[in-house]
Amino acid sequence: MHLAGKSDSGHLGRKEPSRLRRLGVLLTVALLVSSIWTQSAAQDELTSPEQLMSHGFDCFSCHAIDKEIVGPAWITIADRYHHDRAKVPLLAAKIRDGSVGDFGKVPMPAHPDISQKLATYLANYILSLNGALARPPQKYTYKDAASRQVTLDFPVFEDYHGHQVVTKDVFAGFEKYNSYCFRCHGFDAVGGEYAPDLRKSLENGMNKHQFFVVSMEGRPAKGMPGWAGFFDADELNQIYEYIVARAANLLPPGRPPSRSD
Repeated sequence: MHLAGKSDSGHLGRKEPSRLRRLGVLLTVALLVSSIWTQSAAQDELTSPEQLMSHGFDCFSCHAIDKEIVGPAWITIADRYHHDRAKVPLLAAKIRDGSVGDFGKVPMPAHPDISQKLATYLANYILSLNGALARPPQKYTYKDAASRQVTLDFPVFEDYHGHQVVTKDVFAGFEKYNSYCFRCHGFDAVGGEYAPDLRKSLENGMNKHQFFVVSMEGRPAKGMPGWAGFFDADELNQIYEYIVARAANLLPPGRPPSRSD
């Protein structure tokens, strides 16, 4: 019995490297299959807009379902094509090849990395959408540092345990601006050596749509990068709200009061 046990133990010991090698191969195959599935899932398993973002697509940098951002709302596109599934190949081609002129002068960039199968899925999804565009936002009125009345279409402040602090979105906009935009536009949106004072850009007539177009597409000739694919529309909107609050003289330079104080 003792000899048999020793023999079995030695036998298992000699087989262990081989088993480990096989296990390593199996793990490698499993990871490869998982990777392939993850990529194919973007084409075969997508059932919601949120899944698009999770697979790295930048559609929602420029589009939303029920409101215009840089490009038209997807509901508007569906209405334009009368929800006609015969238009799927045309719309899929526009997604892959880009287009301009159907919804204004802002070009839709080409997306050759999107497969024909996924473009067809997206076209079908967009044409399936029904509903109304988002309602106009509520108005909020404040007094600036000079006691002048300012009316905005988003809240800047909220009451938090008896203290006035900025909203989560405005504070997030402050953090993002002073993490990325300050390098060219200066801390606290006061303008920098390489790029203009964005407060003055808004005061001089730049509207929200124009802000989004320039921010997402960039201005390559002037050295400004496009942020589409890095920021989604909600994140860029946070930055916009922070800059508007600064332009309206509602926030002084520096870190605004927040819930974390």
